[in-house]
Amino acid sequence: MAEPQPTFSISAVSRRTAIPVSTLRFYEKELPGLFHIRKTRGGHRRYGEEDVARFVTVRRLTESEGLGLADVRRVLMSRGDAEALRVEVDRVRETGAADGQSLRDLERRVAALEARIAAIEAAPAKKGWLRRTP
Repeated sequence: MAEPQPTFSISAVSRRTAIPVSTLRFYEKELPGLFHIRKTRGGHRRYGEEDVARFVTVRRLTESEGLGLADVRRVLMSRGDAEALRVEVDRVRETGAADGQSLRDLERRVAALEARIAAIEAAPAKKGWLRRTP
């Protein structure tokens, strides 16, 4: 006879993963079918080691990799096909790199404008350029 798999309460999973209970419940609701939750006769949730690992993976993918829950679901439901995850991670990296390049271009333009302003402010006023009215 197989030994029963250890199960954890939602509060134990929260302590083990440092994910708030409300977030665990949110993941369950938004990612149906990803977690194999069992309930006691009293209706309390029980999770196995695989569920705990999945919660950690979901948290890492959403926070560290920047994936949305729809992308996380697609990746985790791909039955071990890592290609979907690779493609999504590459897409996020490319987007981040493009955003970084745009930011660097904008910083260069601002620096050039600031230099022009400083040069204009530092230049002596030429006669007749600015007429002051009394």
